[in-house]
Amino acid sequence: MESLGIAIQLLFMLIMVAVPVYCAFRRFSFLKLNLVSIPVVCLMISIGAYWPHFYADLRLYLMDFDFDGMSDVERARNVAPELRELATKLYWSHMGIGWPLKAMIGMALLSPYPTAVWILSLVLRKIRDVVCEKHT
Repeated sequence: MESLGIAIQLLFMLIMVAVPVYCAFRRFSFLKLNLVSIPVVCLMISIGAYWPHFYADLRLYLMDFDFDGMSDVERARNVAPELRELATKLYWSHMGIGWPLKAMIGMALLSPYPTAVWILSLVLRKIRDVVCEKHT
């Protein structure tokens, strides 16, 4: 079950990385590349920040975890004995900064990524053109 969560997060990361690269190699203009890739990157960051929270809640729900309990023993009383430690660990993993703050930090850090990919594609095109001129 945990490998499914990791696979889905990797899929979000792959989409987030691949869309600007695809747009750059399709020779989109600077404006068009940013208009296409920034919303996709922001959406993938938001989903990627929310997914671990949602997935942990889903796993706890499937374990029959009682979210209204006042102590760890009360919360885990309906959980199978072999899963109680995992359920308590998943419950406490929600503590810390929330997923909206994680998403905002990720968007602030990754918003220049499409522009960097566009600049890198321009540099690679110029290098390719110089190399092709030498061989002709």
